[in-house]
Amino acid sequence: MKFYTVDKEINGKKYTAQFNGISAALKSVDETYIPGTNTTSIEKMAAYVLKNVIVEPGGLTPDDFDSADELNEVVRFGTEVMQGNFRPEADAGKAEGKSKA
Repeated sequence: MKFYTVDKEINGKKYTAQFNGISAALKSVDETYIPGTNTTSIEKMAAYVLKNVIVEPGGLTPDDFDSADELNEVVRFGTEVMQGNFRPEADAGKAEGKSKA
């Protein structure tokens, strides 16, 4: 499995998100559940993405953003990369994985 990074400019600021593998994406859901429920916490997911996926600028927290809309856009970008939805051009033509089921 190859890790990779993706850059995106949002509101004039450059953000770099890193794909860390599908296992890391699954772990993000497990770590962000609201205790005693089957619901993920938006606050926990935002913090997870900013800590584990957005690598530049590093050390961001939700309070570093001027608006919830800007935070949501960065988290949405990070979540897409975390789930493997942004692939480098060299990987774009590769066949989709097949289930063993």
